[in-house]
Amino acid sequence: MLRTLRSIFVIAISMHLLTGCILINGPTEYANETNAPSINYLPIGIPFVLGGHGSSVPLTEDLSLTAKHVAKLDYSTVVAYHPSCDVAIIKEDNRNKRLAPLGRVSANDNVKTYGIGFSGKAIVGEGKYYLDVNFVDSSLFANCPASIMDAPIQSGMSGGGTFNEKGELVGIISGMSGSSFKLLDGRELGNERTSVFVSTLHIKDWIADSIESYYGLDIDTLIADVPSLTDDFFTNTTPTFNPHP
Repeated sequence: MLRTLRSIFVIAISMHLLTGCILINGPTEYANETNAPSINYLPIGIPFVLGGHGSSVPLTEDLSLTAKHVAKLDYSTVVAYHPSCDVAIIKEDNRNKRLAPLGRVSANDNVKTYGIGFSGKAIVGEGKYYLDVNFVDSSLFANCPASIMDAPIQSGMSGGGTFNEKGELVGIISGMSGSSFKLLDGRELGNERTSVFVSTLHIKDWIADSIESYYGLDIDTLIADVPSLTDDFFTNTTPTFNPHP
């Protein structure tokens, strides 16, 4: 079943970004570099000392996706900031990197989080995706659906990727909140931990517009040449945002 987004307003909750201070919400392990998706290291300030670091995910040979709050502090050249979501596209040399195709995820699907850990190596966490919400007190997600999962993340993984069981990139990691929370209708989600990503499906039109502008080519031409840009992802008419009744 193809994923459709639902928006449910959530009781006020604290969001923690994953750069600078040390934050961990669950166990991760080193990624198997032979089959893991490529993840780039983004230094912020003095790496490991004052400024920490972030991560990015290769999108094309020249461009990567990362978190907007990372791109604003990193030294990379920013191609585009999403107007309402915590995502940016930056210039990077991704030649010879593995470009994961963009994809979708449905409620209760298993997901993996990939980012750069404290050691500077790629790490991975495993869990499942629940649903999309709007955090009523968050400037990052007041006007952008926050995709909730329980896959563990830690400092430095902001801007890294959330991947489905097919290895497709379904989102960009943004941060974490409390261990669990209630929805405004009183329901408890029942999640062990709360990790948050921005869905690539929700921002697919912005991704298409940004890379078309950068390369001066239409998306159909780019799809033919770039393995991460698939016709199924960009041309499928599945709704990207359906308000919850």
